[in-house]
Amino acid sequence: MRTPHDLAAAITSLPPDSRLDLIGSWVDRSEGLWSFRFRARLSVKPSEYMPYWSGWHLVVSGDPIDRDIRIYPDAGDGIVATFPHQDFNGDRVEGRPWRTGKPCLERPASVFQRDGWAGEPHDITERLVWHISRLLVWIDAAAQSQLMIDGDPLELPMYPIVDISSILGFRETAEDLNWFVGSGQDWGFATISEIPGARASAVVSDFMDPQLRSIRRIPWSTAIPTHANRADAVWLVLPALTVFEPWRTAATWEELTALCADASVDLPAILSNAGSRLRRIQRRKHASPVLLLIGFPLEETFGGPSQRFHWVCVRNMHLCTRNDVRRGFSGTAAARRAWDVELAKSHRALEWQRTANWAPDQLRKRGEAEDEVRTKSVLILGCGTLGASVAENLLRMGVTRMGLLDYDTVHVENLSRHVLTMTDAGHSKVVRLAKRLNMAAPDSAVVALPFSFPPAKPADAGRLTEWDVIVDCTASDAVLRDMAAFSWKTERTFVSLAMTWLAKGLFAYTASETGFPAIDAMERFAAASPTPDTAVVGAMEGIGCWHPVFPATADDVNLWAAIGSKFVRRAILERKKTASLYLQKEDGSIDRLDA
Repeated sequence: MRTPHDLAAAITSLPPDSRLDLIGSWVDRSEGLWSFRFRARLSVKPSEYMPYWSGWHLVVSGDPIDRDIRIYPDAGDGIVATFPHQDFNGDRVEGRPWRTGKPCLERPASVFQRDGWAGEPHDITERLVWHISRLLVWIDAAAQSQLMIDGDPLELPMYPIVDISSILGFRETAEDLNWFVGSGQDWGFATISEIPGARASAVVSDFMDPQLRSIRRIPWSTAIPTHANRADAVWLVLPALTVFEPWRTAATWEELTALCADASVDLPAILSNAGSRLRRIQRRKHASPVLLLIGFPLEETFGGPSQRFHWVCVRNMHLCTRNDVRRGFSGTAAARRAWDVELAKSHRALEWQRTANWAPDQLRKRGEAEDEVRTKSVLILGCGTLGASVAENLLRMGVTRMGLLDYDTVHVENLSRHVLTMTDAGHSKVVRLAKRLNMAAPDSAVVALPFSFPPAKPADAGRLTEWDVIVDCTASDAVLRDMAAFSWKTERTFVSLAMTWLAKGLFAYTASETGFPAIDAMERFAAASPTPDTAVVGAMEGIGCWHPVFPATADDVNLWAAIGSKFVRRAILERKKTASLYLQKEDGSIDRLDA
């Protein structure tokens, strides 16, 4: 096949460089791949793992408008070690003359902290030069063990075989760093809980000792069902992240056993003991756990102190069961133990499972409220269109302890603006909203309070004194007066949010007191809010239904929910009496007036 014009022109335009030796030109590798082979020379002294000259392949795929460029070590004279900022450098891919260890050359300077690493250009010739020049910097840094220096963000080694179609979540905070020390255990069993409705997503919900006694239950959302004393995995603890030099993890069970041994952990004995224990308690058709969880303290920056615990997972651990029959093994307990030991010493490839830390602060790295806001519990009075959206905003920003109070049911007519769906119609509004929010985050703790305010039952009234912040979204003067009369026991932060006529504005009021100052709030609202056109009642519910509805489109409701959520955050942080009127102008911009 004829070499594409842009690639042919690019390789002939490469400037000469004494550190490069081009070997041939473009080769058609089929399936849209083109590559050329070259050798790269160090400008520093070679090391045990990085030779003076090393072979590489620059591989291009995609169409001329959007070429993908990668560089791989040559299978013959390329590097065989795995370094930081590199894919696992395994054997050659079938049909390709290169190994799998692609260096990560696209990292921004903030990760791979080197000078002169500007953004990637657009012209194909300039891009080839850019990738090769970055490789030259990369191999020099690798030879000097400078790919990850003290203070750089720590990057875990890449795994050879990883199931990226599924994920296992765990929850480890900074406070949990040494949770296992007091337990006196360095291995045990764990329970895995599937997330309902999710595809191949689960969490570690319970850590148990070898006798299946719980030593640490994880506080996940109530939407995630958990099971007591169920051994779905075996866990073990290492004193630190352990790798082969320079930065390679285990690819086989034998290598994993060697890494554990370097950390004074006897993996064959753990698997043998775990298998023996399970065979004594398992039911006849009970499957052996296939997950091995390996935990260790992990630092946030290379060379820094340990910050929190981290878990990795191997998914193809098959311990011998009471029903397994194998040629050459008798059915004795000792023989089955030997079978499990043999697994730990085998050349069988490890199948790593993708894991992630779903601790609250890790979940919301992309955006969270302030610590003082997230640690508060919030009660929402009124979970209509505004209250439901405010509740969801606060939850996704980290306010996970939340109560929802409303006596209404969901109607299909509500759905033009509400966050719920047709499957919720006919159900309690707060029960269905709580279910939705508890499924929105694995650490959520949202409770439904399906009764009216003020509560008629003393027990229900007692449940309302548990919350730090009370947010009223009912737009009801009667509720404001009832809030003033209710015995809240101690000082709280109160917030009242109400949309003005036609949702042209939002009135927001807050005070931190032992009771809600209803008269002050209503007087400020009356003085500041625009007078509605009483001649226009508004649209009716439908033909033959003479019930007026409040006209507001979903975009206006979402706008005021966003501004209301920000107002709640400010109210918690500042804790002072404030009244504001937000007005939307014709172009969508917002004016704020002090009320």
